[in-house]
Amino acid sequence: MSALPAFSFDISSKLECLYKNISVLVIDDSSVDRAIIKRHLNNFGFKNIFQAVDGDTGLKLFEENNFDIILVDLYLPDIDGKEIAYQIKELTGRKFIPVIFVTSETESKALEDCLGSGGDDFIVKPIRQKLLKAKIESLLRIKVMHDSVLKEKDEIAAYYYEQSKDMQDADSIIYSIHKDIFYNPGNMQWAFLAQKILSGDMICSASGPSGNHVIMLGDNTGHGLSAAIGSLLSYEIFYTMVNKGFEISAIVEEINCKLYNLLPVDRFLAACLIEIDVDYHVMKVWNAGMPDVWVTHSDGALKHKLTSINLPLGIKQLKEVDIVPARVNLDDGDLIYCCTDGAIECTNEQNELFGEQRLLNLFLNELEPKEKFKNIISEIKKFRGYKELNDDIAVLQIDCDSSMRTKKVKPDNYFDQLEPANWNLKLELDANIMRRTNPVPIMLQVISDIQGLDNHHAKLFLILTEMYSNALEHGLLKLDSRLKSEENGFAKYYEQRQSFLSTLNDAKITIDIKHSREEEKGIVQMTIDHNGDGFDHNAIESNLDNNSNEFGRGVAIVSSLCRNYEYSDDGRKLQVEYEWHYSEMENSET
Repeated sequence: MSALPAFSFDISSKLECLYKNISVLVIDDSSVDRAIIKRHLNNFGFKNIFQAVDGDTGLKLFEENNFDIILVDLYLPDIDGKEIAYQIKELTGRKFIPVIFVTSETESKALEDCLGSGGDDFIVKPIRQKLLKAKIESLLRIKVMHDSVLKEKDEIAAYYYEQSKDMQDADSIIYSIHKDIFYNPGNMQWAFLAQKILSGDMICSASGPSGNHVIMLGDNTGHGLSAAIGSLLSYEIFYTMVNKGFEISAIVEEINCKLYNLLPVDRFLAACLIEIDVDYHVMKVWNAGMPDVWVTHSDGALKHKLTSINLPLGIKQLKEVDIVPARVNLDDGDLIYCCTDGAIECTNEQNELFGEQRLLNLFLNELEPKEKFKNIISEIKKFRGYKELNDDIAVLQIDCDSSMRTKKVKPDNYFDQLEPANWNLKLELDANIMRRTNPVPIMLQVISDIQGLDNHHAKLFLILTEMYSNALEHGLLKLDSRLKSEENGFAKYYEQRQSFLSTLNDAKITIDIKHSREEEKGIVQMTIDHNGDGFDHNAIESNLDNNSNEFGRGVAIVSSLCRNYEYSDDGRKLQVEYEWHYSEMENSET
């Protein structure tokens, strides 16, 4: 993109250039006056002098040539000089062509009419050479400045057109990224009010392999194209990692690392990441520099308020303690609200702030969810009136009503499984790695690269996640799942998990995945063992029909998905076998 042009007027040098090449048109029915004017002009140094004996001839010459200055007699036999001046100004449009009336009139009213008709100056006969030169030079100075301003105005217009085109192209790229991968399960409503073509605000939504719904609402520093660059960096990381099954803490860490290393020091991303489990019972929230996230009951009463306790992304390198999300329980019909600070800091024509309380009051009213959201956006626009936005605005509402949600459908060309092959993966983790990394998405990515199995990804993710979670949380950390049945039990459970994990030492988990072929079937054998205390695995309920609790269903789910399921070594080792059919249609589930 070209740099914004700078204003400069070198009038003397431009006048000197004009004197050598200037074209003058003299319109006068008096041959004597024409001769006098021409002699004066020649004495000034002008060479290109054209003459016309009447108005009609003068206008034809003007239309056929590019003149720089016009001298016209006020009274002509065919067309009045004032009419000629008017027509010349109409023909020149944006250009400035000075018109000087040559007249014998001395009455002020007549001279005022000369200027009022479009003339730029006048000179009274008999013509004095010095006065004529002074008037011509004065108008040429104005012409030089006018032409310079007009040229630079066109350059500025071209610059802003180019910038606008760049922003439109970036907006098109962002739309192309979103249109195929943005996930709306049917229970989301959102709105953007952009200060420019491109908004610095962003929203991402995706479904992970387990079916969890992950959302990121962000507010990049600045506006327009510079803000969109930060968005593009974050989009790719978000969607890639969610699709692979990474938790929001890992996504936060990766986005922060990218922004911290690539963006200038004055650029950062305020962001709120939300992960909602597949049943919409538990929500994780990581809020960094964004307004509070509000959760309301179905009747409109406030249930949770989740305040930012973190710095925006891209400012500093994050520690493990910085990326721990908050957890809250959800009920059917709850509404989740989040927004960028543009909604709160929006001002009206009296420079009043919309404010947090005014926005919260809109969240808490008892309208139906769809009508409530429409009302929120309508009230923001109504409050703002005709005042220009001082920041981009984004508002998001998520309805936890299970009847509104639709299952994610993958495109027919998504699946790409390969012919079964023999291979083996093994991974050993110590306590430090367990605190820092979730190995499940990493292992599944390797499986996908080696064998394909994208249409089995969700089931394999669920099986391996349950196996690893049980080994870590129950085998090593000794957590009690019954805690989840208490009020705010999920939040308490994961707070305890984080606390116990931070002090875990001398722990080891081994993940061993083998793949083999049986005729037209592929067999994925997954084994996880740990060095924790054993337990009575025979007491575990492995039948889904007999388990209606909010916890303890993982073993039953894994058992139902696998053809073989076996504990050994006093519960320290679990081995399962998952089979898939190579001959099946590539776009169907086993």
